[in-house]
Amino acid sequence: MDTALARDIDYSEDKIRYDAACRNVLADKHILAWILKGTLTEYKNSTIEEIIKCIEPPEVGNVRVEDTNAPERVVGISDSDKNLFEGEIFYDVRFSASTKDTLSNLIINIEEQNDFYPGYPILKRATYYCGRMISAQNGTIFSGQDYGKLRKVVSIWICPNPPKKQEYTILRYATKEEQVIGESKRPISEYDLTSIILINLGNPMERKEKDVLRLLSVLLSTEIEPKNKKEILEDSFKIPMSAKMSEEVIKMGSVFDEAVIRGFNRGKSEGKSEGKSEVIVELLNANQPIEFISKVTKFSKEKIAEIALKNGIALG
Repeated sequence: MDTALARDIDYSEDKIRYDAACRNVLADKHILAWILKGTLTEYKNSTIEEIIKCIEPPEVGNVRVEDTNAPERVVGISDSDKNLFEGEIFYDVRFSASTKDTLSNLIINIEEQNDFYPGYPILKRATYYCGRMISAQNGTIFSGQDYGKLRKVVSIWICPNPPKKQEYTILRYATKEEQVIGESKRPISEYDLTSIILINLGNPMERKEKDVLRLLSVLLSTEIEPKNKKEILEDSFKIPMSAKMSEEVIKMGSVFDEAVIRGFNRGKSEGKSEGKSEVIVELLNANQPIEFISKVTKFSKEKIAEIALKNGIALG
């Protein structure tokens, strides 16, 4: 039986950049492990197998960034806010991870950013995301003034379409101590609490190194056939493409993919708009938030509400 990642690659043949399909392949633990090993010093000397054991089941696309009710409860708790019209920004993938010597000491967010020039500095948006993940720990990870329990947060941004001169680069931004006067030092664990990483991909056929840059360039390529992607991932990166179903399969993936497949098939015969309406109906029936549906289908919330009413689906 194919792994969840192998099925997601097949399903996403025509929509690898379509938000939810991309989230599902990025949320696979093998992919996450390669990302962590290639970007964070905490995992530089760990094997992929060791890192996989450190990763808790990810939350994929259904946790708000701007929710003031602190949905960033990291361990196995997703967004439970039923106010469908509050907040419009979701994390693509977010999860907790431990290192060999500590327990769940990192909160990591991964975003796929197709537009390299979205009209604002990507790094400032990443900084905002880090700020949200820090502040949301009050009341979930710690309470009152127990700031010693505050966990480090990491926001990783993957850019498939950077300018040519920036292809195949990884940039890391972190807090560092500067000794202005004297030689006194503080433990790095007291201030190294936010890290931003920018991963710029490139043409996968131009890179032969077996590293995270080539892996992600292959995975997110719109030019490589799913069959060839799976061969490269299995042969070069030892990522299994056939196995029994594992407990860490991302549940949301199958719901979305089934909806998209039905909608796209219907769209071929009835038109693009009808196909998207079918997707919306399927996602509404799966109790997905209206903001998430709006983001992946590009339909306004008003239009989605209209479709819901037409199909007898109650909102909220």
